[in-house]
Amino acid sequence: MHWLDGGETNLANSALLCERHHTKVHHGFRVERRPDGRWRTWRPDGTEIGVPPPLLQPAA
Repeated sequence: MHWLDGGETNLANSALLCERHHTKVHHGFRVERRPDGRWRTWRPDGTEIGVPPPLLQPAA
């Protein structure tokens, strides 16, 4: 939960963002860390920003 909505302010509930992406959060973008440690992001209209799978698999 975001600190503005009563969420805690601590390292486990934070994200280090560059200036550009920090500004985007203030303009409606949302960033959330899942319990497994992976990140999810949403646009201001509520659509999720997905990361496509890699085009090539790493060599074994």
